[in-house]
Amino acid sequence: MQFRILHYESFLPLAEISKYQHMWSFFGRSYNYNIFIGLAELLIGILIVFKRTRLIALLISIGVCLNILILNIEFEIYFALSHIILDFVLSFLLLLEYRKDLYQFFILNSGKIKRSLLPQKKGFLHKLPFVYVLILPIGYGIFSYNLKSTVDDTVTGSYRIEEFKIDDKNLEITKGKLGSSPMLFLEHTHQAVISMNDSIYYGRYSIYKREIRMYFDPPINKINSITGRLDKENFTINGVMNDSIPAMIDLERLTEKEDYLNNLYN
Repeated sequence: MQFRILHYESFLPLAEISKYQHMWSFFGRSYNYNIFIGLAELLIGILIVFKRTRLIALLISIGVCLNILILNIEFEIYFALSHIILDFVLSFLLLLEYRKDLYQFFILNSGKIKRSLLPQKKGFLHKLPFVYVLILPIGYGIFSYNLKSTVDDTVTGSYRIEEFKIDDKNLEITKGKLGSSPMLFLEHTHQAVISMNDSIYYGRYSIYKREIRMYFDPPINKINSITGRLDKENFTINGVMNDSIPAMIDLERLTEKEDYLNNLYN
């Protein structure tokens, strides 16, 4: 999904986040808004392949592209500038073909239609746009489904660390730099972040069936890795630290009120 932000980033103080994170978190707050944006872009792609609706699509595309271009510049999202500039230039160049028609319609005719519609052409080439319209949504739908299937959103999220045991001994933990409690963040990018003892530790994780593996560099109090069974119902991890020492982490998944992202993509 567009504008999906990381869970740990949502706990950063507002004054410390970048313009890019401001924009991403704002637009990513609403799942339905993202669906609307996606459908609008799909509509432009469908209308532009038909000659009778191409002008409408180009006018919509110019407005959308210009808006996105200004947002990207003002919020310093430079990595996306090349794509939107290309889209804007292509839309503008295609729109130049209709410059005389636009002048006649909006200026000379004051927005009124005074010409009869062109006769509709028939043949194989006429049917090609319909094939495109059929294949595009289906293909993108399959791609999106496969992409979403790589992420388990029942696991990704923000967790409060209730208990942390190493070799059957409680590890003394206090709140870190993020949140009001010791926290574990499992991101859709397979990034694992632990916030505790006034520090933040970054690492990676992978899940295979019920086993989770987490790696941290630099280590957390000499903890390089944690491997164990992930209980999705009780939110516990039972396994070993550094491949040999028994370890257990008792977690509590944050509610929607505590972190709206936890239920946004389920």
